[in-house]
Amino acid sequence: MAVIITFRGTLVLEGGVHIGSGGGNSDTDATIVRDSRGAPYIPGSSLRGSFRAAIERVGPYLLGLLTAREQKALDDDLKQLGIERLHTDADITALLIQELRTVERLFGSTHWASPLTIPDLPLITGDPAATDIRHGVGINRDTGAAEDQMKYDFEVLSRDHSFRFRMRCELEPDYAQDWQRLLAIGLRFLQQGELTLGGRAARGVGQVRLVGLEVYELNTSTRANLLAALLNNTPDGRDGQRIAGAEWPVTILQEVANAPADPQ
Repeated sequence: MAVIITFRGTLVLEGGVHIGSGGGNSDTDATIVRDSRGAPYIPGSSLRGSFRAAIERVGPYLLGLLTAREQKALDDDLKQLGIERLHTDADITALLIQELRTVERLFGSTHWASPLTIPDLPLITGDPAATDIRHGVGINRDTGAAEDQMKYDFEVLSRDHSFRFRMRCELEPDYAQDWQRLLAIGLRFLQQGELTLGGRAARGVGQVRLVGLEVYELNTSTRANLLAALLNNTPDGRDGQRIAGAEWPVTILQEVANAPADPQ
């Protein structure tokens, strides 16, 4: 079994953030997402999308890795290799192990389950009702002028709210080093406040920052470790041993700076 690495911290809003619910109400055309109790939260899928986009844009360049393909391009390549003619799971898995690129293995595809999970981020601090309504107008792409009768508004969660961040990755031995380096890039962007989250980024919203990062490691290769994690009653204990803090991404990236890129 693999080594599981877990990242914990707090995601702080440094500006307004709009993650739309897909609907509106009497106050605004576009409300933010809220849980069943009415508290705003950050969907793990939203953070994962921003995190993945940054890693796929920068990671291959820094690490000398092949870039991830669009899903259709990947499907076409696998069809040409005869994946549809394979009849056993073992044969399909063997082909995927051989053909999938490092970034594709980390984030997964329709053929390959991702080892990376980011649960929804619940609200820790901040008034759940502290939101603003921002206004805008539709722009004609041909003239650059405002469109008639195209005024709209959207709800924005105001700054100074914070959310519980948790991310877990099962590190397979053959890919562990590269996956950790890719994750370090995304985490460092989050620490520096360089990733925008949610929609309406062109309107100046979406600024977030990761603080208080802690890194835990659980080696699942031993029965004793698994039992200890299952029997532990504290979240940190269930994630294994704390191995690093906020310095982890920088430490990993310093190793990258001292090592030549090796295309794969």
